[in-house]
Amino acid sequence: MSRRSNVAVLTLSLAVTIGLTGCSAVTAATKSVTSAAGSKSDMFTAPAMTQALQAIAGKVGASLMKVLEIDLTNVSMDIQAVDPAKPAEVNDFTFRDGSVQTPRPVDISGSDPGALEQNIFDSTTIKPDVLAKLIVDAAPASKIEGAQVKTLVIKRNTPFSTDMQILVNVDGTRATKQVRAKLDGTVTEIV
Repeated sequence: MSRRSNVAVLTLSLAVTIGLTGCSAVTAATKSVTSAAGSKSDMFTAPAMTQALQAIAGKVGASLMKVLEIDLTNVSMDIQAVDPAKPAEVNDFTFRDGSVQTPRPVDISGSDPGALEQNIFDSTTIKPDVLAKLIVDAAPASKIEGAQVKTLVIKRNTPFSTDMQILVNVDGTRATKQVRAKLDGTVTEIV
């Protein structure tokens, strides 16, 4: 069945759902149609993260990427990765809509000598299943009204330590919070 046919069937299903259950089902049904039709990416799932990591690694040209930072939204993954052919250079790769965009150079010229080596980490330390669970758990853990995860960032906590950290940024109706965690998903603090 074509994508257009899928959208038509899902739209019809939405109309039937609204007719049978009333307007209270509109929000849930709309989310279901959007997700199933594929018009919005959900990068917050483990399979989507795995696909993005593999695609970016292919463009970087190294299955074991040396990474400076990973930024994740529900529609994209950005990875600042060391160029294996030029280890003093970092490029920013964005995976969006099923493909890797043209990489952009990252300016690290103002960094102290040795700073790049102190801040990079291996891409194999990233576990999509752990990240997906942390994203699901972050909104309720934040204890804020209308909580929604907006971004997830993975990087070293320099200059304070060389420990890796995951920062999950949660926006709410009246507040924002950041859920901080270790690479294994253990929450260390909520600020």
